Amino acid sequence: MKHLIEQLNNYSGAIGIIITFISGIWALLKLREYLKDKRFKTYHELIDEMVNETRNPDRVIKLDRQVAIIFELRNFTSYYPVTRRILTDLKIAWENQPRAITEIDLTLDFISRNWFIRMYRKLLKI
Repeated sequence: MKHLIEQLNNYSGAIGIIITFISGIWALLKLREYLKDKRFKTYHELIDEMVNETRNPDRVIKLDRQVAIIFELRNFTSYYPVTRRILTDLKIAWENQPRAITEIDLTLDFISRNWFIRMYRKLLKI
C-alpha cells in the first residue's frame, strides 16, 4: 500500500495531465453532441416553417421568407441528400412561384458542387 502511495506521489503531475486531457475530450464530445442536436432541430424547424402552412394558421408564409430558408439550407451539409430530394419535389409543387424556383435551382447547384470548389470560391469570395 505504501508503495502505491509513493508511485501516485511520483506521478501526480502526469496523472493530473491525463485527468485534464480526459475531461477536455469529454467536454468536447458533449459539445459536439449538443451542436448536432441543435442543428437537427434548426434544420427541421426551417423545413417545417417553409412548407407547413398549418404551423401558423393566422399568417401566410411570405415568399421572401421561403426564399431565405431555401438559401439557408446550404449551411446544413450533413442534410444535403435529403435537402436535394425535398427541393426537387418542391420545385414541381411550386411551379407557379418563379422566385422560389430560381432559389431552389441555385441551392441545388450549390449543394451539387464538389466540396473543394465550394471552399475555393469561398476563399476567393466568388
